[in-house]
Amino acid sequence: MTSLELASLGKDATALCTTLRSEPVSATSWSHQVLDIMTAQDLARRALFLFLHFAEQPARARPEGRQALVHLGRVAESAQVVSGELTAALARKADNERVAALRNAPVFVGPSPAQRVAVAAGLLAKVPAECAEGAKWVSAAERLQAARERTASTTSPTPATASTSTPRRR
Repeated sequence: MTSLELASLGKDATALCTTLRSEPVSATSWSHQVLDIMTAQDLARRALFLFLHFAEQPARARPEGRQALVHLGRVAESAQVVSGELTAALARKADNERVAALRNAPVFVGPSPAQRVAVAAGLLAKVPAECAEGAKWVSAAERLQAARERTASTTSPTPATASTSTPRRR
């Protein structure tokens, strides 16, 4: 199930990335920017949920499972950073508008809103590949764990032999 959820997460990240790259920040409404931030936060929440869910599975103890956790963590981290960058872009846009209203010229200190959105889009562009890699490791870990459990359940305990049983006396 985690593999399918990772694929869905990757598709949603691609959709948000496409949205961010298709509209200039200056032409984007406040409400649209807030919705983009909320979408990024939802991606981060879902990635963290998948991380927690998989971390509680027996398969995570395998090397493949630990590798899957690395990828799940990277996806969550990227989504969190994207959310932060988009929030910073929103704040900078508001500050620029405030300063422009006072001085008739914006003051640019630090990255512009467009630069922050570009950083966010760049990070989002990497998320689908990270999701696919994570899904591969999750599948491998779950498959190997299932095989291990099948082997353990089909192995019967050894019956007592004559040498281990107590001798009978007449």
